[in-house]
Amino acid sequence: MLALQRSRGFTLIELLVVIVLIGVSIGLISFGVGKGLQSAKERQALTQLVQSLRAARVQAIVTGQPAQTRFDLRHARFYGPDQKAHSLPQDMHLRLVTAEGLGAAFEFYPDGGSSGGHLMVSRNDQHWRIDINWLTGNVQLHALK
Repeated sequence: MLALQRSRGFTLIELLVVIVLIGVSIGLISFGVGKGLQSAKERQALTQLVQSLRAARVQAIVTGQPAQTRFDLRHARFYGPDQKAHSLPQDMHLRLVTAEGLGAAFEFYPDGGSSGGHLMVSRNDQHWRIDINWLTGNVQLHALK
């Protein structure tokens, strides 16, 4: 007697399970990529902000003239000396504590000092503080928890 050899294939349910697993995997990957892009935008904005403040300090020391980094809080932009405007992501918020009379700005002086103060930066549940030392003009970024 000849035994019929039956080829084993995939059932429809097995194929549907595989398709659902692929769909879930793609969803998780796209979520992770989206979070990574958001994190990269945060880092870029914070880096530009700190660099703009440090560039103002360097310019004041080199030129012997006071230099400022100014902020447009309404449009979430900032301007370093001799720099184009940089925009922050729309959901990133700034709060400045600076010397009276300067408005929304930090000023750096030829001796390396500054008007002093700090910036509070927030986005969703993330918060950062940028300190500007009045005596040394040193600019430091701190992540807050």
